[in-house]
Amino acid sequence: PPPASRPAGSGRSLSARMRHLVFEFTVQPLPDSSRWKPGVASIRIPRCLLGLTLTASIACAQRQPSAASYRVDVLGTAPPRVAVQAVLPSDGTLLTMADSRPSDVPEVADAGWPGLVRNLTVTDAEGRAVAVTEAGASGWMLEHPVSGPITLRYEIDYAPLAQRAWPAPREAGFADADHVVLIGRSLFITTPAQQASEVRFTLPGVWQLAAPWPEVPGVHQSAAVASAADLTENLIALVRDTPDVITAGGFDLKVVALGHWQPARSDVRRALTAALQQLVAMIGFDGQAEYLVVMLPHTERGGESFRASFAITSDEKPSRANMGRWGNLVAHEVFHYWNGWQLQGADYPSSQWFQEGLTEYAANRALVSAELIQPDEFYGKLGTHVDNYRRLATSLDAPGTRKGPPLYSGGALIAFTWDVMIREATHDQRGVHDVLRALLRITEDGAKPY
Repeated sequence: PPPASRPAGSGRSLSARMRHLVFEFTVQPLPDSSRWKPGVASIRIPRCLLGLTLTASIACAQRQPSAASYRVDVLGTAPPRVAVQAVLPSDGTLLTMADSRPSDVPEVADAGWPGLVRNLTVTDAEGRAVAVTEAGASGWMLEHPVSGPITLRYEIDYAPLAQRAWPAPREAGFADADHVVLIGRSLFITTPAQQASEVRFTLPGVWQLAAPWPEVPGVHQSAAVASAADLTENLIALVRDTPDVITAGGFDLKVVALGHWQPARSDVRRALTAALQQLVAMIGFDGQAEYLVVMLPHTERGGESFRASFAITSDEKPSRANMGRWGNLVAHEVFHYWNGWQLQGADYPSSQWFQEGLTEYAANRALVSAELIQPDEFYGKLGTHVDNYRRLATSLDAPGTRKGPPLYSGGALIAFTWDVMIREATHDQRGVHDVLRALLRITEDGAKPY
């Protein structure tokens, strides 16, 4: 009814609660579908059913509290500074940021990632300001519980990291004239009620987004993120040049190469194309996935793996001649997408020999199967595993929380012996990769720990 005839207060609560009115249609072809053409449908809803329709829509919206959206505006790149507006579901008082951070970086060691946040404000669904108080390194507390969507506005200032020449670049971030690499832990504030998210970036000039998430169809520089963990536990790259993309069996791998990796881009593409095909075939992957590899310019050997991304640094100029070293490290970390992030043991310390060892052997096998290294180099890796394993001071399944070459190598030797034994028993029809495939089935693709 028009506002004048509406009882006092009768429309406000409905309009305040309504978010969407959705109609779904199922169209099935008729025997002679060639006669049908697109047109405009007019729908009349009987008044007696309208209330039921609106009630069902409201109930549906209230049953989906986990949807979140972020708009990230890049205010500058030297040093990086971004403004974020987020609409998040809330069912309590907590605003959180990831706890994992490099402990040797003073700017975030004590304050956590909130130490980079500036000008945080929160409003509820009615537009009313909600005061927040700091709750240590983990985030903030709302002054009172809020049930429903809240809007956050804040900025992230990376100047403190830039001023110290980007300490811990694989874990915290890095920037040069053409690249900005950020960890999602530092960028996104979340709530416990949050699950899936849509993220949209506004970038200056020719800058573009390289992220380990599928794009939102028809929305420029945006991504659909399946969970809050996928949002925070991944790297994001902003680049001025289009990254290389390597595809194998529905697995799309983006490569952002910086510094001394740039001249080796053709060797990197060759190595990752061949290795990725082997890894995808090994695990029997037949789905769709996005992955991001960031090759940083620092001269030290190391890598940091995230849920669907990986940062690598090399202590020598990468080339075809030393592909056996850097190629193995990349293959190892990419395989953690399945064995480590997807497949996880119920007890972390006692399952690391399996997580790291089988992953290391998978990388070794991928390189020799793809003919990126010669058989003699593969045997040399096995010999190195024997030497490393001799230095292991504890049993494999009780190593404490320390990881290192002896543990990796001990697990790799077990994977090698299993592979030989299974192949011999099945006339080369099966191998150790079938153990991993069986674990994926048993754990429902990692939905529960082994």
